[in-house]
Order: sequence, then structure tokens, then C-alpha cells
Amino acid sequence: MATAGHASGNAVVGVTVSFTIIAFVATILRLYTRVHIVRKAGKDDLCIAAAVPLTIALTVTMCQQVNYGMGRHYSSLTSNEKIQSSIWFWASVWIYYLALCFAKLSILLQYLRVFPQNNFRTACYVLMAVIVTYSCGTFFSAVFACTPVAYFWNRSLDGSCVNQTAVWFANASINIVTDICTAILPLPVLRSLPIPTKQKYALMVVFGLGGFTCIVSILRLQSIYVVSQTKDITWNNPLAAIWSSTEVNVGIICSCLPTLKGCVQQIFPTLFSAEHSGHRSYRRTDGGSVANPNRMRDVSIAAYGHSLSGREKTQHQCYVQANGNGYATNVTQLLPSAQPANDTDIRVCTSVQQEFDFREDEAPSEREDCIRLAPVPTAHHMV
Repeated sequence: MATAGHASGNAVVGVTVSFTIIAFVATILRLYTRVHIVRKAGKDDLCIAAAVPLTIALTVTMCQQVNYGMGRHYSSLTSNEKIQSSIWFWASVWIYYLALCFAKLSILLQYLRVFPQNNFRTACYVLMAVIVTYSCGTFFSAVFACTPVAYFWNRSLDGSCVNQTAVWFANASINIVTDICTAILPLPVLRSLPIPTKQKYALMVVFGLGGFTCIVSILRLQSIYVVSQTKDITWNNPLAAIWSSTEVNVGIICSCLPTLKGCVQQIFPTLFSAEHSGHRSYRRTDGGSVANPNRMRDVSIAAYGHSLSGREKTQHQCYVQANGNGYATNVTQLLPSAQPANDTDIRVCTSVQQEFDFREDEAPSEREDCIRLAPVPTAHHMV
């Protein structure tokens, strides 16, 4: 167990810097998408913008620890290296807690932009309150781990420290629980959506990306135990440093990925085009063709895509009428149609209402297209 937390200083620098760069790039693309493409930045973007400087600061503390002896035996360090290494280690602990807090809040605030259900939103607010309260506690427990504070890096002073094993494991346990809750919170709502199974699973994967952070948190536990028990802190701290930095950066990356559709679509405009969707065509009575009416089920996932990109007020409604019976599908509920059809017709109507970000000289637009299909003998031949 004594060597279980060891890794080279170069490994610490390489991993922490690499993940920080990826998280930084992902955040820049996210902010570019929200500010310049969809022009709808929100509180979740502010949180992620706060998390990135903190994770950069965390990486700096890791690199400084390497500079002052991380990866080498504590007994081989000079007195100045021991003090400086301990100071940067102390700073890395509370910076880690702050960065993780903002990353989690960004994910939950993003949920609030997408899901309108009252029960779900209440659960989000409760979980956010738990995370903020827990993070405040971990921050102060890290800053004031010793009394006086300087006793943490200068043991020649008269002072004392809290039981680090108990505190760190208590904090890690609560952290894992909140990670699990954040990952599974939207799954019941997504499961109840009236959309095709494949689309439902795709949305579950997108919103379940936070589960990767939970996995990293669990893997980090063993390295925390080693650091809390060892007397050779600089030798056994590298793996804990790597896992801590990775956890924060993975949380930031997972928060950014669902928001990048607008950016990807601008770079690759044909990637999400309807021509590549593979839907069949149906013949109209006037000799033209119309896309497969079953595509009406795709609007629900499109609505979520707009919300993830920032257009949270997007609304899509589709309905099919056959022999006077109307059916409608919406992102959250089934709505009856109010417009009758002829006894011999099947009418496919698509009503799309989009609230755009507009200037003073612009206004929201609404469009309704109705295509009358060829008559059919009975109402049982649904399109």
C-alpha cells in the first residue's frame, strides 16, 4: 500500500495539463455556441466559465507540487521544498472542491433549461442546495484543516489538524452520492417521453455523461486513502493529484458536450440535414412527394437539441388526423387536435412554433403546413 499512490512527476504534469486543455477548449466552444451562434447564454454558462479558471489554478498547484518534489521521497527534499510543496498541496485541496462545485451546478442549471416539469425542477433545486452547502463545508474544512492554518505546512509551530482520513472520506462519499444523483436525475423524465426508443436512449446517453465523473470519483478513493495514511506524502500523492484533476476536467467536458450541436452544425452544415436522415417519401395527390409522416416523432428530440444549444423556448407540435380523429405528439404530453378532416382523407399537419432571439425589428415566426394525402378506404390505414 505504501507505493500504491506513486507516479512520476512527469506523469502528473502530462495528464493534468492535457485534460485541462481539453476542458478549456470544450468550454470555449460552448461559450462561442451560446453567445455567438444561438445568442442565448445562461447561468449554466456562467458556472462553467467560473469552473475553468479554477481547474487551471488546480493544474498550476499540481505542477508547482511537482516542481517542489512531488514524485520524490519526502526525506530527500530540502526544508524549503517541503514547505513549498505542502503550501501548494493545501491550496490544491480547496481549489478542487470549488471547481467541482461549479461544474456540478452547471450541469444542473442546464437541466433546468431543458425540462419544464415542476417535480423535476424542484428536485434540481434541492440537489443544488445540497451541493452548495456541501461545497461550502468542504471548502472551509480544507482551508482550516489545521489550527493555525500555517501549521499545515510548518509543523514547527504549535498547532493541530483535523483527522484527515475521516474528513476526506466523508467529503468523497457525499461527492459520489451527488454525482450519482446528478447523473440519474433526468433519466425518469426522458424515459416517459413519447418518442422512439432509439431517440430516447440517445438522450439518456447525452444526459448521462455525468456518470463518467462518478466513475472517476470512485476510482479516486483508493489514492485518497493512501495519501491520508502515508508519511511520505510527496511520494504517494501523485495518483491522488491525477485523479482529482481528471475528475474536475471530466465534469467540465461532460457539461459542455451536450451544448455543442450548434457549433458542430455550423462547421459541418450537412451533418444534421434532413437529406441524410434516410426517411422514406410518400406521394401527394398533386404528383409531388412529402417526407415520411413518421418523422413527426423526431421533433421532440429536435426541441431538446435547441434547448441544449440555448433556445429553451422552442416548441414543436405535430398531429395526424384521420376520419375526424386527431392525434398529437408533443415533447411532454399528447394534445388533441381541434381541426376536423374529411371522412375520406388523412391529413398530416405540422405546426412548428419557434421563438427566436430577435432584434427590435424582428418578431417570432409561426408556420403551419398541411398536406392532403390520397384518399384511403378506411381509417385503419394510418400514415
